[in-house]
Amino acid sequence: MLERYGHGGDLWTAAEAFGKPRERFVDFSSNMNPLGPPEAVGRILAEQWQEVVHYPDPAVRELTGKLAAKHGVPVECVLVGNGAAELIDLAVRVRRPRVTGLVRPSFAEYEEAVEKIGGRTVDIPLDEANGFALRLADVQEAAGRCDLLFLGHPNNPTGRLLPDDVVQALAGGQIPAIVDEAFLDFCPREEELTLVRAAAQSPNLTVIRSMTKFYSIPGLRLGYVVAHPEQIREMKRLQVPWSVNALSQWIGSAVLEEREFARRTLEWVQEEKERLRTGLQSLGLTVYESDVNFVLFSLRPLGLAVRALQAAMGRRGIMIRDASLFPGLDETYCRVAVKLREQNEALLDGLRQSIADLLEARERATAGEEAAAARRAEGSQSSGVAFPASSSLKLAPTFMLQGTASDVGKSLLTTALCRILLQDGLRVAPFKSQNMSLNSYVTPDGKEIGRAQGMQADACRIPATTDMNPILLKPKKDMVSQVVVHGKPYRDLDARTYREKYLPEAEAVVKEALARLRQTYDAIVIEGAGSPAEVNLKDRDIVNMRLAGWADAPVVLVADIDRGGVFASLVGTLDILSPEERGRVKGFIINKFRGDVTLLTPGIEWLEKRTGKPVLGVIPYLPQLGLEDEDSASLDRKLAEGELGRTDTTLSEDMLDIAVIRLPRLSNFTDIDPLEYERDVRLRFVDTADTFGSPDAVIVPGSKNTVDDLLYLRDCGLDRKLLDFAKSGGWVTGICAGYQMLGEKLLDPNAVESDQPVLDGLGLFPTQTVFAAEKRTVRAAGTTRLYADPEQTFEIQGYEIHMGVTTFLRPVDHPFELSHPDTGPDESGLSPDGAVCADGRLWGTYVHGILHNDDFRRAWLNRIRASKGLKPLPAELRFQERREAAFDRLAAHVREHLDMERLYEMIGWNKGREGFQ
Repeated sequence: MLERYGHGGDLWTAAEAFGKPRERFVDFSSNMNPLGPPEAVGRILAEQWQEVVHYPDPAVRELTGKLAAKHGVPVECVLVGNGAAELIDLAVRVRRPRVTGLVRPSFAEYEEAVEKIGGRTVDIPLDEANGFALRLADVQEAAGRCDLLFLGHPNNPTGRLLPDDVVQALAGGQIPAIVDEAFLDFCPREEELTLVRAAAQSPNLTVIRSMTKFYSIPGLRLGYVVAHPEQIREMKRLQVPWSVNALSQWIGSAVLEEREFARRTLEWVQEEKERLRTGLQSLGLTVYESDVNFVLFSLRPLGLAVRALQAAMGRRGIMIRDASLFPGLDETYCRVAVKLREQNEALLDGLRQSIADLLEARERATAGEEAAAARRAEGSQSSGVAFPASSSLKLAPTFMLQGTASDVGKSLLTTALCRILLQDGLRVAPFKSQNMSLNSYVTPDGKEIGRAQGMQADACRIPATTDMNPILLKPKKDMVSQVVVHGKPYRDLDARTYREKYLPEAEAVVKEALARLRQTYDAIVIEGAGSPAEVNLKDRDIVNMRLAGWADAPVVLVADIDRGGVFASLVGTLDILSPEERGRVKGFIINKFRGDVTLLTPGIEWLEKRTGKPVLGVIPYLPQLGLEDEDSASLDRKLAEGELGRTDTTLSEDMLDIAVIRLPRLSNFTDIDPLEYERDVRLRFVDTADTFGSPDAVIVPGSKNTVDDLLYLRDCGLDRKLLDFAKSGGWVTGICAGYQMLGEKLLDPNAVESDQPVLDGLGLFPTQTVFAAEKRTVRAAGTTRLYADPEQTFEIQGYEIHMGVTTFLRPVDHPFELSHPDTGPDESGLSPDGAVCADGRLWGTYVHGILHNDDFRRAWLNRIRASKGLKPLPAELRFQERREAAFDRLAAHVREHLDMERLYEMIGWNKGREGFQ
């Protein structure tokens, strides 16, 4: 046990236990700021060392004055001590409680201090299911039966702050409490959250602070307490003389002036903590929320004990904290500090290797026990131990599709192979390490991934996860994209910064996500991105050949014959690859062929002879498939080729003309897909005032940049067309960004989307939208009576992806009532969404996929038909059923034209025989 003396950070014990010099250890068991000590510490040690010949100031006047000024309290309310440990002991000795309420889990020294004065403790248990958050009701109940409460703010080891209602109750001064704020400096809201000012005024409240953690000076031992002057006087009486040495006083005074150091620390904590939490979660651990610079996690999902892991990590020179020593936590809990990027990555690598070793050792032990039991049952005299061929960490085989260019059909071929493998009895999952797309998909747990990977997961009939697309790039403006990592926005980066700064970090994210999928499924179909022959990008590639190497994946190169030059593109791509990369390419697929395949035979024979690689299939072009597109590139191509929208000039009297505004930053354009297949709809995209025409209805769709696209509408005159259309009784629908644009005001005070803090909207709804830094991604379901017959209600479902919060300037009718997994509903169990005018001609919503709800969509179309004097039509189109049939149609088409037997050989699968070889 490394915590021989009850604490982390014991390098001496670690050196004795593992036979390494102290300097060879990276210490994650104590929670010091890795940015420190600040430069002032070195300067003082160099310049003032000769002054140690004098006694220190017994009253610690300079430092006490600076601390009082920092918090705005009288100097009589501050006492500096030899670290928080001394002050914990002094505070308890002064208060002398008979019964103390202690949170479980919490810092063990609280209980030790109470025991030293002969007091007893009462537990205030924290609920793991509640994220270890303390509840006010439990505080009030404990206060009724205890003389004193001892609370961490934040708690150690959970890292959770006291909830706001508990802080307010303590600040009232009626609850007798000692509050340990040793790590509160690591919170950006420190001055808002601290209870020091309340403690200076109340005889019931004492606050203890540490300076060693934030400024990384634990060897100096420095802390302070803030309390009512009467308590401070009594603590001074009990404190030993010259408790605080001269160096500590000088350095403590100096570091309080290090404001740039404090700013950099807070910036580092926020970024690195979440990155570390994500990395820990990728290892299959249960990781808890933390408000400060350390993270608590549990090994329970892996069935491992922390002491075995601590020993395995110690042998690798990494120290972690055995959190089972905190009363209230079992043998699976561990706590680690958040350190610098390189150190955190070393921690994750060490954990990954140690966990693998422990799981393998456990499996071997289990196998040995089973073998021994079998021999005993059979009376065998054999002394050998037979281990099973499989391992709990055995990774599924992979297969990768790469393309000679973007939009050659990789996504649909990946989708087809996912459905084919599923049909053939495999549990299969898709994977694309990095996707650039404005068309995204919300996973069941409310995370955002590329639309293609969501569609591929649907083809596999499995829930989509962010492991299937761990990095999503959403273009925001020229050369700048929002980087979404495991479903949540990371930051906006330009292309150069992303390549030079983030890609090296992305490797670990990609490898971990793929490893989890390979441990869960029987086979993984990987989709590349763009072309593997981009020589300027290959050194930091995470999407093509380097990924294929990490996954040990055979590669099939896909080319689009529709573009022309198919043989040149295949041979040229292969020629640019390194010998090792060429060896990984096992064959070619020629996609989107139109015509007589026999005319292609001489070219195929030449290609196979020239490269020594087989052509595994020539896939004929499959029109009107009915599966969604990944990005605007495919949308542009379909529009240019006339595949999307009915652009013929003749419109029968029985049809509806529905126009979709083609925004430059159009996103989630799959919202209008079902309208493509309604027999009474002519769907068309308009991008200028001249092409607006005389539609029956207009849809303003989603956008990745609402402000810029609204300015575009004004620049090209479409805003006036829309307003005139609406005023003349036209039918207008806004979805997400379109809904925001139809409001009165767009506010962007923090420059989330643009440099325009205020922008007038189109003014069709009495709404105001403020852009927030945090993106909302959530699945939604609910009901609507919009366009329904009396006594009728439509069930609806969809998803939200937006960074705006919309409020209402005047009362408005809401067309939808939604049940969200993450928001508090009203008394009905539902929350209102969107806006609708009195006659139902204008409506908007945040719900993407709203038109995928068949009965609601048909009711809306029928209401438009009625306004034209047309008869209603029945709801014949069942879009989800059509989509499922499209998966099977695509799979049958690809299976017919692809050498599946050879593909199965590549991944080592003997269909119908022994399985994987």
